[in-house]
Amino acid sequence: MNAAIDAIEAVMHAAGRGDAEAPVRTMQSVVRSGKEDFVFVVMPGVWRERQAAVAKIVSNVPDNPLEDRATVQGVAVMLDVATGSPSLIVDASTLTTIRTGAVVGLATRLLARSSCNVLGIIGTGGIAADLVEGVAAVRRIDRVLVNDIRPMVAATFAERIPFDAEVVNDNDELASRSDILITATSATDPTISAGAVQSGTHINAVGNFSPTGREIPGTVVAASTRYVDDIDNAMEEAGEFILAASEGLIPPGADGITGDLQGLVLGKVPPRTNEDEITLFKTVGTALSDVAGLAAAAVAAEAEDLGVVLS
Repeated sequence: MNAAIDAIEAVMHAAGRGDAEAPVRTMQSVVRSGKEDFVFVVMPGVWRERQAAVAKIVSNVPDNPLEDRATVQGVAVMLDVATGSPSLIVDASTLTTIRTGAVVGLATRLLARSSCNVLGIIGTGGIAADLVEGVAAVRRIDRVLVNDIRPMVAATFAERIPFDAEVVNDNDELASRSDILITATSATDPTISAGAVQSGTHINAVGNFSPTGREIPGTVVAASTRYVDDIDNAMEEAGEFILAASEGLIPPGADGITGDLQGLVLGKVPPRTNEDEITLFKTVGTALSDVAGLAAAAVAAEAEDLGVVLS
């Protein structure tokens, strides 16, 4: 996790120099009778100084956990710029969970109060453990508060993670007790109420990436200083901001966003200004973080002789 956080910070610096870039990702969906739409996403990106060209193709099927399958599945490939040959192929679900945890960890390091020690997480699916690990890599977490619409899954998660953990069955109570709050659900309606978040809280909104859905209500969005991983992707997919703007609670488009992760890393965007400020980081995914994650994985695989060599 620490290597992934460092790699994402490094790729953001590289992007600021023009050495790394990722276009807006392509998303397509297929209607399935009686089920949520099948969605798949193609995310390319390059990191020139690492000679890395990356493409990730992933599917997102929210009802998969009901059949004991991962919500996010797919494959990610890194191509050797010199030869064009694939130099690394990895499971996209694993890459996505680790790099998302690292993105949240980096955002938390840049935005959360240094004194934060209680983490709350709503949604304990396959990505949740990496999200907790990402936050714990940058803040000393003494207690984790957990909830999920599936009580047994929440209880199992609380027992499995290496922290003092407590299942809190009410999302509003969980939010009010948290210094750092993560929402990682497939919900399309807010998971918390307007007054649940206390002053000084840092929120990482991870789960929804639909322009018509949201985990965080518009009033909380409006009361927060707002950041994203990628502004272009967020304006297309971050329902939290799109819906709040449609309700007249925040300015539309980029005007409603304080800045992105790259701006924070480069010091071009102001971070938290006081202890009482609510900060909200919304991640919908950027291929830059996949580029960074795959580049770090390639270094680790070679150094530790991991995986299978194909020729």
